[in-house]
Amino acid sequence: MKKLISLLLVMAMCSSLAACGGPDKQPAIDAHNKAGEAVNELTEIINADPETYADYLSEMQTLVDTLNQCGEVLESDQEVDQDALDEWVKRCGEVEQWAKDAKAELEQ
Repeated sequence: MKKLISLLLVMAMCSSLAACGGPDKQPAIDAHNKAGEAVNELTEIINADPETYADYLSEMQTLVDTLNQCGEVLESDQEVDQDALDEWVKRCGEVEQWAKDAKAELEQ
């Protein structure tokens, strides 16, 4: 009887550990952080002379909204599948690249 109870406890523990797995959010978190840094650098340039760079403001708002959506998902306990995380990595990469390109253009 003790062996049966021990076996059941071991199986219960193993199944609970298996349920703790899931997709890895870290690549999406890293991409989000890199994109945020690039957007912050661009924001500093725009804030230094907002009238000159007014054309960038609406696009910047779109980028910030995208990053905020991503951040909310990544910080929440909401279950996210790997495809959604891969999509966030891609979107954050696009935001980062746009911000870097805009920064390079403004610094010329």
